[in-house]
Amino acid sequence: MASALRTLDDQMLAMAKTECNEEQSQREAMVATLQVWITKSPHLKAPTDEQLILAFLRRCRYSQEEAKRRFDNYYSLRSVFPEVLGSRQVDEALLTQLQRGIHVIPARPVSPQGPRVIISPFRQIDPKKSNPREAFKLVFILLELLALECDNATISGLVWVVDARDVTMEQMLQYDPFLLKKSFALVDQCLPLRFVEIHMINMRREGQTIFNFVTKFLPSKLPFKFVVHKKSEDLYEHIPREAMTIEYGGTNGYQAEALDYWRQRLLDHKDYLARDAQYGTNEKLRVGLASAWADGELNGMSGSFRKLELD
Repeated sequence: MASALRTLDDQMLAMAKTECNEEQSQREAMVATLQVWITKSPHLKAPTDEQLILAFLRRCRYSQEEAKRRFDNYYSLRSVFPEVLGSRQVDEALLTQLQRGIHVIPARPVSPQGPRVIISPFRQIDPKKSNPREAFKLVFILLELLALECDNATISGLVWVVDARDVTMEQMLQYDPFLLKKSFALVDQCLPLRFVEIHMINMRREGQTIFNFVTKFLPSKLPFKFVVHKKSEDLYEHIPREAMTIEYGGTNGYQAEALDYWRQRLLDHKDYLARDAQYGTNEKLRVGLASAWADGELNGMSGSFRKLELD
């Protein structure tokens, strides 16, 4: 049976080797090994999609044991984080969230072999009509679609640009520490993608106090670069202007074009996401140690609190 895995050009082959320790001659066999492990794990009910499993292998630099742990975590966390990982129907509520422009993924990566960019202008989250949990639910759905469809994302990672322009105190206060704590655990220990940089632009100084409060539960050492910029122009010292949408002075298409594209991708994956409701873990059937998530623990969240300074 022919493999459904996408082929890579020579430049991306070299990047996959460098960034992910990927050997083309071995990847099909390693994906197949994890497919067998999934089907033979009595506690685990999860998809065996080849591209999704490949994303986990790349995230873990082809350590099978680490990929198994991360994959297991991804589906174990659903029972304790249903407000973000549950009920992933592609309905009018989800599509309305997307059309508000709270998350925009431009068409091109930072460079031909570079990471993908996500832009989140959080002022678009109307606290009277929405809440951060719904915004996080949408972004984690989009990230899974990137894991399925985008080799740049699974090999070179992600750059997230959070635009805090005109964000009100009412909006800031909705970001409770426990939501951020669970979301960080999802990114750090479960997601089949890695963030290489997170940039916050246009943060008003009066909002920094609240921002420091709601983020103080994150560990002092983060697995990615996290920069809060005084001026949005400072962002372009880290990524090329061309990677941003035209609204930000870039050349990476209009935001409306990106939203139309991802609306269609969501519709195309409507059945895939509907099937997602059946997936998860049954801890009563787990062989060996219980999952940390089932015990209500979020690993790696202890340690000194951090204070975010403006760049």
